[in-house]
Amino acid sequence: MAGNPRHLATLARAEYRRCVGIPGDRRAQPDRISLPINLNINLTRQCNLRCEMCIQHRHDGHTSNTLSWYDPQRELPLAGWVRLLDQAAAFRPTLYVTGGEPMVYPKFGEFIVEAKRRGLFVQLATNGTLLARHAKLLVERGVEMVTVSLDGPADVHDRIRRQRGSFEHAAEGIRALVAARKKRQRPVPLVGLNFTISKDNVAVIGDMVPLAVGLEADLLQFQHTIFSSQEHVASHNRVFSPEFTASRGITMVPPSIPSGEFYEGGLSAEQVPAVIAAFKRARSQSAGRIRLSFLPSLSSEMIALYYGDLDHPFGGRCDVPWKTLRILPDGTVSPCLHVVAGNISEQSLDEIWNGPSMRNYRRLIAQNLLPGCVRCCSRSFCMR
Repeated sequence: MAGNPRHLATLARAEYRRCVGIPGDRRAQPDRISLPINLNINLTRQCNLRCEMCIQHRHDGHTSNTLSWYDPQRELPLAGWVRLLDQAAAFRPTLYVTGGEPMVYPKFGEFIVEAKRRGLFVQLATNGTLLARHAKLLVERGVEMVTVSLDGPADVHDRIRRQRGSFEHAAEGIRALVAARKKRQRPVPLVGLNFTISKDNVAVIGDMVPLAVGLEADLLQFQHTIFSSQEHVASHNRVFSPEFTASRGITMVPPSIPSGEFYEGGLSAEQVPAVIAAFKRARSQSAGRIRLSFLPSLSSEMIALYYGDLDHPFGGRCDVPWKTLRILPDGTVSPCLHVVAGNISEQSLDEIWNGPSMRNYRRLIAQNLLPGCVRCCSRSFCMR
């Protein structure tokens, strides 16, 4: 990333792991693998919005009794995160800072200062509503990228986010970030917009390129909806049961997918052609103006299958357990699906990353994906 030559080591290591290290580790299934290239840091599960397609707000007040990472009283203090950053500085992963809404975390600014003090590559994901107050800090400290979630123009965005004025607050934050970057003549943070496709905003996909260009964003990403069904979730929980995980030496907090942690809002068959056509127009509109990306990257034929047939046997695989370590607000390390590999307050990163639960989970995922992986954006959908 421009402006910080120390990041060459981060980028070079990540590329080596993707092309050589991870494929080799998957074949050999060694007990010890190289430390992760990404740390997915959930500073908090609290959020100031209640988005239509989000899984977090569906939890009731009793959730924290069984899922400790949802309890604000158990969030790590800054010192706990600093200990993690000290370990990370030795192998220089990318930090993907998210939540909940990460800026709700009381020590968010101090966390950013400590991460950049150690020269770490930081990418921030935010709903943007609190961005304006932190824009100057993010530019001065050299955060590499800020991705803001926008679901369409103001009326659509506010309806999906269930808060009037949320679009304008996010737009204000983006404008403040761009202005601070210009004032200080800094190349970063790059500004990305993430548009999550849902049944409620298909009609405004075509508005997103002009909107992103008008906000002077550097990147616009279209993210396909992460969704499932009652039937697939029930199947997953039967397969990935406490008895099964215990027999495989994997620690898991049951149920692996609770009723509040999946979204059933896929697109209708009538909406899919509109998405495909809108993507074609967006590519034409963006030429020479803004970079586009798609998550996951799907052909037109695959888009129709993605939304139209949850049982379609996509190829693909998931490399996440070989490259990313996700830390939840109370320090719990969980790759996904309520698998628990340890806690950073009690163990070192290396002890967790190469510990028995993570090793056994990798062995399982190397054999087959699980029913709960059906529309996860972190997996691939074609053979590589």
